[in-house]
Formats: sequence, structure tokens, C-alpha cells
Amino acid sequence: MVHQGGPGAAARADDTTHHDDVLDEARTVDLTDPRLYATDRPERIWRTFRRAGVPVRSPGLRDHWAITRHAQIREILKHSHLLSSAKGNHLGEKATDVAAGEAAGGMSLLVSDGPVHAAMRRVLGAAFTPKLMHRLTASTEELARQLVSQAAAEPSVDFVQSVAAPLPAAVICDMLGVPASDRDHVIRLTQAAFGGSGHVTSGNQMAAHTELFVYCAELIAAKRRRPGEDVATVLATAEIDGRPMSREMAVMNCHDLIAGGNETARHTSSAAAVTMVTEPAFWRDVRGGQADMATATDELLRHETPVNHMMRVLLGDIEIAGVTMRRGEFVTFWVRSANRDEDVFDDPDEMRATRRPNPHLGFGFGAHYCIAAMLARIEVGAIVRALAEVVGHAELVAPPVRLESNFFRGYRSVRIALRHR
Repeated sequence: MVHQGGPGAAARADDTTHHDDVLDEARTVDLTDPRLYATDRPERIWRTFRRAGVPVRSPGLRDHWAITRHAQIREILKHSHLLSSAKGNHLGEKATDVAAGEAAGGMSLLVSDGPVHAAMRRVLGAAFTPKLMHRLTASTEELARQLVSQAAAEPSVDFVQSVAAPLPAAVICDMLGVPASDRDHVIRLTQAAFGGSGHVTSGNQMAAHTELFVYCAELIAAKRRRPGEDVATVLATAEIDGRPMSREMAVMNCHDLIAGGNETARHTSSAAAVTMVTEPAFWRDVRGGQADMATATDELLRHETPVNHMMRVLLGDIEIAGVTMRRGEFVTFWVRSANRDEDVFDDPDEMRATRRPNPHLGFGFGAHYCIAAMLARIEVGAIVRALAEVVGHAELVAPPVRLESNFFRGYRSVRIALRHR
């Protein structure tokens, strides 16, 4: 719902008066600098971009048009025929990220367009069956309660390492049909590969990614020899335009499912632990039954959106708010900003467990809407339920350490003391 009038109208009038100054300020910010995201500055910076009211030409590793308003993002994403993800779906934080994004173009659901994207979406969409989602809901809630209970029994834990990282890793193993004998190995690999995603990486992290690609290739080959009832089998036996999906495409999609399954839930779940300290009213309402778990989970996904932006290349000219963006230029959709848009959400910086409607863009919009949105809601919802039912008190014992990434918004470490109710 778009809200008009009231204090917001006065603020917009003031914004118009200072529009040029605001726009000049926005143009000086390098949104691609991953070091920016180790702080809480991005939320303030995006507010400045929203006040500018128009797409902003932004410098950095890749010059791009930054779109930060909710309505403008939705409008552009409706024109999927003018948008391409073939050069990657995010800005990147170093030159190797740019090269990797372009090399992967067309090879997975995340970085494909048009008929190829639609065909891959049909293949993967068929794997997310109601039966599988129902089974995963029960097992994920059980695992979340177990992990949170174990964490609450300790004097303090790093919530990222103890709860937020192992849960999605275990769930994606279950979903892909990773054999029980391999699960500890794959969980260790995923934690090593994704635990430090962002500007600060290590040789061990890169080696883990390489090993994970090798494992995905082995898993796909094994499922072709002996199919099961799992998502890896769907990839191994899939057809695109009447021909078997290539080995490279199957492996890339397998890896991207692991990546997406880990990153979204890990970052949002880590943030959930922090909000137990920073947003006590939200958790009182959840525990008190004033809000149902699904509504509260969606509000957490809005307020703590784990993806900062999505990137596309324009295949044709497009005009938004009087600004013409040209074919061949990069555009970025800052969904974390859109989910704090004052024209759409009342008091957007406040977490409200009962917020409805909640048209957040945390899973995108249009042709590239996240195919695993239901899975992410199951995982994050399980953490919300476990924290609400198990934990009576939470206290940070060290300042949370944010991830240095222009793509993901999350934490490297959340050292916290949890106490049973």
C-alpha cells in the first residue's frame, strides 16, 4: 500500500527543495566498495538515494544506475525483455568476481535469460513439490529447535557458526539427496566456502568452493547412474528443449542451489539473533501470540533483507522518473533499500511482528522471482519459531561483526548469550 499525505508529504516537499544537493551527494558514493558494508552506513546512504527520487549514476568497480525506490524497481522488473543477467547478477567486489559472473552467463537459473531461463525454471520448479516442502518443514523445525536449545545451554556462542550456518547446510543436503556418508563433509565444505563470502576471503575459502564444484559434479554423475527422489536427480535427468541438460549446466545449478540455500537463510537467521537484543517489542509480540509465525518471518525478511542488490544489463533504453538509461548500461536494484521505502512501509526502520500488508522485495519480483523463496521461508521461519519458544533472554557479549560485501547483508560473527525460557 502506498501511503500519501501526513508528515511524509511534508518531508517530500522538503526533499524537492534540496533535490540537487541530495542528488550530488548520492553521486559521490561508491556503492560497490565492500568495506562500506562492514558498518551501518548503507541504510543511511540508501535513504539519501531514495530522497533523490530518481535513478542515480553511481561509480565504482562497475559504473551503474542505482535504483533504490520500491515502485521504480517493480516498474523496471516488469520489463524483463529489456534486462539481461548474462554478465552476472551482482556488481562484484573484485575483478575476479566480474570475470566469474560473465563466464557463468547462461549456465544457471540465476544468470540466464529468456527461453533458457524459463526452461530451467520449469525444471527446478518441478522439484519443489508440496510433498518435499512439507517434509522439509517438519525436519527443519526440529533441527532449528535442537540447535537453538544447544546454543542456549552454553555460556555464549557465535550464533553464525552454531546455528545460522549449519541449519541451511543440513537442509540443502537433505533436499539434494546427498548420501548420509557425505553429509558431514559437504556441510564442512559449505561452511568453509560461504562462511566468509565478501571482500575478505581466504585461500581456504576458494579451495572449498573448488572442492564443492567437484563434489557437485560427482553427485550429478552418481544421480544419473542411480536416480533418487531429490533435487540433484531432477538436475541430473533434466531436459532443456528436448535434450539432456549439459553436465556443466547441471553442476552450476547444483552449486547455485547450495549457495542460495546457505546464504539467504544464514544471513537472515544471524540477524534474527541480533534483533532479539535490538528489537525486544517484536519478540514480545511473537512470544505473546499477537503475530503468527508466517507474518513475523516475513517482517524479519523485510527488515533484515539478506541481499543488498541485484544487477542486470539493459538490452534497450528505458526511462524512469525522467531519467533515460541506455542499452548496454548496468542497472542495480537495491532491494534492501526498497524494503525500507517510506512511501510503502510505515515506520520502515521499525520491526513490526504484525505488519500487513508486507509487499517486500526480498525475493525479487517478476521473471527472476526467487524459486527457492518457500524454502527460505521454511528455514528462517524455523529459526524464528525456535528462538521465540526456546529463548527467554538474549545478550550480546561482543559487537556483531558485519560481512564486507556489497551483495549480501549479514554478519560474520554474532557472539551472543542465550538463556532458556
